[in-house]
Amino acid sequence: MNADELKRFAEADKKVHKVESEWHFPIMTKFGYKADTLEGIGFVRSYKYTHPVTSNKVTVATGVHADYFDAPDGHGYWADLEPYLKKIHGDLG
Repeated sequence: MNADELKRFAEADKKVHKVESEWHFPIMTKFGYKADTLEGIGFVRSYKYTHPVTSNKVTVATGVHADYFDAPDGHGYWADLEPYLKKIHGDLG
């Protein structure tokens, strides 16, 4: 990359992403989770959620090649998130 491209790349990596605009937000809120992380910055970012009743914590990472979740009792890629939540909370949707 030349200097101009590097500058544009660095600026793009500073973009702020609100949790409400991310793919995981409607899934997590459907199961009652509250977002602890309200904004993420950059190409790859992570958001933490806590369930107010069970205190279960889930971290979801998203961005360039990073659509996965991690919890104390499970982890997986984006397609595994809702089945994981159904397994531990039942079908609340």
